Amino acid sequence: MQDPLAEYRQKRDFAATPEPAGDGALRRGDDVFVVHRHEARQLHYDLRLEQGGVLKSWAVPRGFSYAPAEKRLAVRTEDHPLAYEHFSGRIPKGQYGAGTMTIWDRGTYRLVKEPDWERALAKGELKALLFGRRLRGEWHLVRTQQGPNTWLLFKSKDRYAGPDRDSVLGVDLAAAPVADVPLTLSPMRPDADRPAFVDSDWLFEMEFTGLRSLVDVRLDGARAAALATIPGPVRRELAALRCERALLDGVFVATDAAGRPSAQALATALRTGDEERIAFYAFDLLQWEEFDLRTLPLLDRKAALRASLPAGAHVLFVDHVRGDGPALAAAIVAAGLPGAIGKRAIGGYGSGASSDWLRIDVAATTTTANAAGDANRPATVVARRWKPSNLSKVYWPAEGYTKGDLIAYYAAVAEVLLPHLRDRPLHLNRFPDGIDGKSFYQREVKDGSPEWLRTVPIPHDGASVPHHVVDDLDALLHVVNLGSIDLHPWLSRVPSLDEPDWAVLDLDPKSAPFAHVVRIARAAGRLLRGIGLRPLLKTSGKSGMHVFLPLRPGYSYDHARMFLEAIARVLVRELPDIATVERLPENRGGKVYLDFLQNRRSQTIVPPYSVRPVRGASVSMPLSWDELEDDELSPQRFTIHTAPPRIAARGDLFRAALEDRQDLMPAIAALQDVLRGG
Repeated sequence: MQDPLAEYRQKRDFAATPEPAGDGALRRGDDVFVVHRHEARQLHYDLRLEQGGVLKSWAVPRGFSYAPAEKRLAVRTEDHPLAYEHFSGRIPKGQYGAGTMTIWDRGTYRLVKEPDWERALAKGELKALLFGRRLRGEWHLVRTQQGPNTWLLFKSKDRYAGPDRDSVLGVDLAAAPVADVPLTLSPMRPDADRPAFVDSDWLFEMEFTGLRSLVDVRLDGARAAALATIPGPVRRELAALRCERALLDGVFVATDAAGRPSAQALATALRTGDEERIAFYAFDLLQWEEFDLRTLPLLDRKAALRASLPAGAHVLFVDHVRGDGPALAAAIVAAGLPGAIGKRAIGGYGSGASSDWLRIDVAATTTTANAAGDANRPATVVARRWKPSNLSKVYWPAEGYTKGDLIAYYAAVAEVLLPHLRDRPLHLNRFPDGIDGKSFYQREVKDGSPEWLRTVPIPHDGASVPHHVVDDLDALLHVVNLGSIDLHPWLSRVPSLDEPDWAVLDLDPKSAPFAHVVRIARAAGRLLRGIGLRPLLKTSGKSGMHVFLPLRPGYSYDHARMFLEAIARVLVRELPDIATVERLPENRGGKVYLDFLQNRRSQTIVPPYSVRPVRGASVSMPLSWDELEDDELSPQRFTIHTAPPRIAARGDLFRAALEDRQDLMPAIAALQDVLRGG
């Protein structure tokens, strides 16, 4: 009988490596799987599936993605002994696979579709259900035509599929025990009231008027501790959670005519059966699958909750502000909302009253006591630097949205918006009387602006013109309070104003149908990815889309503009019936204008999450590329009311614009090949 571990043993000197030799009789395991994080010459991951007394192994260079469209290379390697399931350690230099091996995930699995291993391997297609702490649900391994050891690994479109993260929750569940948390648990609550304070060890959330309840979600339905029957829309969205079992803590809420949570509105909706008015605002996750999460830090539980919730309108994530209680208090007061809760960021979840939770007095927005729980620290005074005014003024007459609603929205999304604004000169587009009133652009900081507001002088026509720079929440809410509905930052940052770190192709339809914009965006994505780039996509917030390329330092505006002009002309050549680079609207013939001229010094583009001064209060929203396949996609889907829960559920889809600085030179060479080929 051929030894299945012969190749494994031949490659290793067991006198030098701590790896198990795998001596002894082969045995059949319990269908376990293990994933090793292997820091060798190049970091990669090793997926190992138990079968026939060994671990069948694949090296996965780029790790795992929960996005079904993202296919990752998986290279079949030698079989490993069953003892490798528990191996971790450092393989010495000079030995095969030298580097550090750690266990990244471990659990059980079962084959589906074709349960016979030998037939599945012969067909070159394995479909397995994984039950791990990081990897969950159905995964495909498909052999390619490039050789017997070259496979592709990708996620099925199941309940666990989602954003392109490497684990189902993006949270390490290693410390979470396997245990059931009962629905009868006494919920955690604050044990004291405090004024708003500043402390980076604390999170601050809005407190909702409504019916507090634990909600137990299983495959066969959901139960709420405080309600005999969960409203239908909430129940249907809970059924789409990214898990088969969950226990959530949150509040059932209904809003009044002004759009604010109201106990009376909730009572009326429950009495009359008006289920569409009721939403469940979830702020904690106590159980996920078989794991009890109560001992995990609150930050990890909230991250797990955010990752678990589906996008929807009736089950919503309660986001938080870290460290700055007065900032949230000011936003809550501006919006006319009731209160806030402070929670210790690393705290666990206990039953009943706890000093890890505090009820915040939002009326005290100008002063703060010393950091919570530290009686020995002197009290500090924190003055909110921006001054709200005319918060009840209606900015969107048809919808009834006020200036206070606008400020509350920007406060809610500041955590994801501000990193895209920092260090960028800003032009204001001010609507002091709302979207139907007169508006004006403001580039120069006016006399009388507060001294604390950061500005940057920029030479213009022989003079030094001070521009706004929005780096923090105070500055953001100050410019919004001036009547700035949408924000217009430069494509470059201080101090390198001549080197953009954004290159933008603006798909401007004017009168063209949005379906044409989508078609062009798909083609742009394919073209840019085909030449080695990783473009980002967002709606403009009005009727078009923006294709973004984050740039590494060293490129000028001329470089960005000329490159995107070439891209635009290739797209026009591919789609001449719907795309044009004609600037004059009257000469476009109803086609979508591919505007590459935005890539010039002092030009601006609305950032992700900026509100637009149009009916419906729509928002410029980042998209995943697979969302272009949604036939019902519309820029009007994303508004100041629908955007925060989507952001809470999916995170900042534009985060790569901050981290993934890309080099144009290899792409330019590849594009030249495309042009020569056409």
